[in-house]
Amino acid sequence: MIMNLYFKFKELVIDGGPIPIDVAQKLLTYHIIPVSVVRGKLGVPMTASYKSGYRPYKWEISRGRNGKSQHVFEGKGAIDWTCKNFRGNKKELLELLVQHTEYTRFAVYNTFIHCDYKKTKGGRREIYTSTPSSRWTLKMTI
Repeated sequence: MIMNLYFKFKELVIDGGPIPIDVAQKLLTYHIIPVSVVRGKLGVPMTASYKSGYRPYKWEISRGRNGKSQHVFEGKGAIDWTCKNFRGNKKELLELLVQHTEYTRFAVYNTFIHCDYKKTKGGRREIYTSTPSSRWTLKMTI
């Protein structure tokens, strides 16, 4: 079966620079392939919000961050997904991400959904709401 892959590496890398092979493999395996299924079912364009997928460690540090974000891809990585008419499609996008991916954490912001694979305390998947300043509140486990 041939599958549409809707995303390109350069759309998922915040600084647009070259990426290590292991990061490319993680982007493909854990993000591009499963979320291409979501994109096909959603039926509207999707992208990483502000290209916020892979963020190199140096990029994180240069912006005063601690470098421990899931976005640096020490594990399976994280991407902040958004779509056309996010407000109107947010609920369906979240449902499809839960159904068709193995992300363990989803944090719903006003303009995107942060998705990552960080281990959770109870071993279950978690859905949070978030403020624009990234204060997460657990809403449910699944």
